[in-house]
Amino acid sequence: MPGGQLPLFGDGALAAAARESKLHSRRRLDGGADGLRAAVLGSGSGGNSTIVESVDGCLLLDAGFSCRELERRLDLVGRSAADVDAVLLTHEHEDHSRGACRFARRHQVPVYGTRGTYRGPQLRELGRFARPMGPAVPLTAAGFRIEVFPVPHDAREPVGIVVESGGGYRLGLATDLGRRTAEAWRSLRDLDVLLLESNHDLDMLRTGPYPWRLKERVASARGHLSNEEAAAGLDELLSDRLSWVVLCHLSETNNSPAFAAAAVQPVLDRRGSSAKLVVAEQHRPGPWLEVGQRSDQGN
Repeated sequence: MPGGQLPLFGDGALAAAARESKLHSRRRLDGGADGLRAAVLGSGSGGNSTIVESVDGCLLLDAGFSCRELERRLDLVGRSAADVDAVLLTHEHEDHSRGACRFARRHQVPVYGTRGTYRGPQLRELGRFARPMGPAVPLTAAGFRIEVFPVPHDAREPVGIVVESGGGYRLGLATDLGRRTAEAWRSLRDLDVLLLESNHDLDMLRTGPYPWRLKERVASARGHLSNEEAAAGLDELLSDRLSWVVLCHLSETNNSPAFAAAAVQPVLDRRGSSAKLVVAEQHRPGPWLEVGQRSDQGN
């Protein structure tokens, strides 16, 4: 299709009209505010997805739940699938992409991912809804400027994501990375909202029930970031503008919210940071994280 656009007739036209109606409604509610807000719909090995919105549009970062579950969780935070203008995927693993195909087809929205991500078996039917992205591909979607950067993980072409609203507010997502890299940490500087992996407690992983080979994979440089590594990495990313730190992708077997927070909160305290710490949950959405918006605005 010309320009790779979605169709402007049939079901596509209805979905586009519904999204536009929701977007205008959001503009009226925000009164023209140029801030950014986000809510983690769920995070962990059972599924990952985060909604990010501004006055200009609305994104889903990852779609690791079924389409029906994504719709349910959007409803729980006062949004609907019709609000979503695009989906961005970090990689092809099922806990990040499970619902992407069905959601795209049902709601007529594009799904952005790297070419390696599209090789995932559950994404091969995306067809015309697939939109390539990568570190060398400038991208704007739903009014956001988007930067992606490679991360070390045992996927085909995994990335982290930074989205910037038209008002200049920035959110960064870095999960499923086995170690900190200079490139990733350069991209994650000067954020307002940071979503950072804090997957496991090293002692719990060592003494836990996983088979030894799986323990090695999780702790490897292409596995997942530990609480201790998340704390050390956060120390390098703190700035006066950082308002929210969200610890994500916690293992239900090898971690606990209390352990993750206990590893990271001392870094914020020692540095005198005013950033609020939130630990994302697997089974229910978290709160809205707002920057640059009035505290009295509605959903």
